[in-house]
Parts: sequence; C-alpha cells; structure tokens
Amino acid sequence: MTLLQLQYFRTLAHVLHYTQAAKELHISQPSLSYSISELEKELDVKLFQKENRKISLTPYGEQFLPYAEKALDLLDEGADVLRQMSGTALQVVHLGYFHSVSSSLIPSMMEGVYSQEENRRIRFQFYEDTSFDVFNQLKKGALDLAFCMHQDDSLNSVVIMRQPLYLAVPSGHPLAGREYVTVEDFAREPMVVLDKPSNLRAITDALFDRRSETPNVVFEVRECNAALQYVSLRFGVSILPKVPAMSSDKVAAIPILDEDQTLVRTVYLSWSKGHPLSPAAQRVKNYIIDHYATPEPG
Repeated sequence: MTLLQLQYFRTLAHVLHYTQAAKELHISQPSLSYSISELEKELDVKLFQKENRKISLTPYGEQFLPYAEKALDLLDEGADVLRQMSGTALQVVHLGYFHSVSSSLIPSMMEGVYSQEENRRIRFQFYEDTSFDVFNQLKKGALDLAFCMHQDDSLNSVVIMRQPLYLAVPSGHPLAGREYVTVEDFAREPMVVLDKPSNLRAITDALFDRRSETPNVVFEVRECNAALQYVSLRFGVSILPKVPAMSSDKVAAIPILDEDQTLVRTVYLSWSKGHPLSPAAQRVKNYIIDHYATPEPG
C-alpha cells in the first residue's frame, strides 16, 4: 500500500467520478484505475462499485475511508511540523479561551510570548466562546491549547489562575454597599444563572446544594454579559467573574465568602494527550506554564 494509492483513493471517494478525480490528481484515468485496482487487490476487497455508469463506495470503502483520511492528515501534519522546525512555514497556534480572561490574561500572555525572539514567527488563531464550548473544541482537535474550567481524562491540564467570583447586583440594591456577602445573604434573591453545561452554573448549584437550598432562578443565559444585562435591568442577581462590563454604574460586584474563604473558580491551560503539539504550540504552552502556572492548593 503506497501513499499515492491512499491519496488517489481519498480523492476518488469524494469525487466519485474517475475522469474528474484523475483531472484533480493530474494523472491519466487509466493510471487512476490501475492504482485503485492494485489497492483493492492488496486489501482483498472491492472499495468501489459501479451501477449504471455511476460509482459509489462499497461498505468496505466506506469503512476504510476514515482510516485513510486520518493517515493522510497525520502525514500532512508531520510534514508541517518539519517545515515549522526548519523555519520555512508560518507557525500557527490555535488557542481557545472564554470571555472573562480575554482582557485580564490574553493580552499579557501575548506580549510575553512575543517578547521572546524565537516566537516572533508565531501567529495565533483565536477561538473565543463559553468555557464549555472551548473545552469541546479542544477535545475535537480543533484547538492546540485552551483556557477553560472543564477537565477530562483525554486532556493534560495545568492550573493557571483562580478567578474570584462576585455577586452582581443592580445599583441601589440593599446588598450593593456590602464589603462581602455569603450565600445566606442572597439565597432568596431572584437569580440570573448560566445554562446547565457552564462551570458557573455548576458552582452556583453546588453552593445552594451544600445548604439544602434551591436557587430562585428567573433567567438562564449562555454567557456572562447576558447575565449582567438582566442584572442591570433589575431582574435579579448573578454569580459572575469580574468582566469589563462590570464597570457599568448600573451594577455592583460584591465578593462572596463561602466557608470563610473568597469564592473562586479554577482556570486551566489544557491540551490533548493524544495529539502531539507542534513546535510553536509547545513553545507557547511552555511559556504559559513557566509564567502563569499556579500550584494546587495544599
């Protein structure tokens, strides 16, 4: 089985037309037919079938296609890594993060990475979404590195920061002038919460569960800015990290004490265990860990 046979098979499997596939591959149709025939002989199965002058994949071909594509993609990735190592390719790092670290962490991280001469050729492709969606994109292989709150056995994770959480209340609310609040202070307040997959929702539910309380949920939203909008409109209060929109004079942010400690959530830098990092992504990962990693609490 040769690399060319796999490339020819993949192209024909997508085009399903010998003449068009041969044209795309810049070879003659007889050469394509011969290559596919030899591959089928080696595998001892038919990969394509012909019906009324139309071809389609056999069940064997359908089963084999994802393996062929995976092998070719890995080879392409390996070749790109070598080009990066030799300095002949643009070094692109796919980095995901969620909104509340976009102003507090990402700019300083970028400045630090580019302060090192060997990183000047690196270019970033950013993906900003909720922590849960960033986490899922990382697991799918669409990202090299990600800042998120979720963990998984398929990922390596390092603690980068612990984000304090606040009770966001409308300006003029009875709690607005407090130095801090406890869950008991707002247990009966109408709550604006993030939807189920989010880390903030899990933290909110856990806070109430530990006290055998049920939050009075009036709105469920997807991200922090939407929650702040409802808080500013006086629909309720919300547990949120510090985000730029909190500087509005329509809301106040009060630290939350839980069991005599300020309530925080943990932010991780994560990357796949099963997907090797490119040299550029490896350098970015090492820089972030060297300059931002935080030890687990004892």
